[in-house]
Amino acid sequence: MKKFLFALLALTCYSNFAAAGEVKVNWGKLDDFTEINPGHETKEHFRERLTKEFEDVFAALAKKLPDGYQLTVNISDIDLAGDIRPGASFSVSQIRIMREIYWPRMNFSYELKNGQQEVVAQAKEELRDMDYLHRIRIPSGRTSFEYEEKMLNDWFKKQVLAGVFPTNDVKAVTANK
Repeated sequence: MKKFLFALLALTCYSNFAAAGEVKVNWGKLDDFTEINPGHETKEHFRERLTKEFEDVFAALAKKLPDGYQLTVNISDIDLAGDIRPGASFSVSQIRIMREIYWPRMNFSYELKNGQQEVVAQAKEELRDMDYLHRIRIPSGRTSFEYEEKMLNDWFKKQVLAGVFPTNDVKAVTANK
């Protein structure tokens, strides 16, 4: 029985490790981005956190791709949801104000390669979520940029549904045909 449980555990770990794509995120010049201003952090710390959290979001999406697939994302602009009011920099703690007119926006290009390093999809994207305050969202805990994460998750789902991106689930269905 112990051998069976060990084999089952090893198989589970191997299948979770092997059945995932990878991502590489490249960043444009952050100083040229439309709006990635910190609220109450230093500029350097905020940008470091922002890049890490967005890379984590793309990594979570890439895990849904089949084994061997590589997604390369080149982020050229971000306009975060909400706004930090001009002149509020004199206060010790600034806050980001969320209103309908301050929707999240993001521009990037991507290239998706399969296991044989063939380009299977590429495009430039200009994502906008003008209805961001009225959508149902369940924060993942992965990022503090929940509106932008929701926008990216919705984009990824649309790519899968349109047949642009394969996923582990789609791969399994097509393998049985």
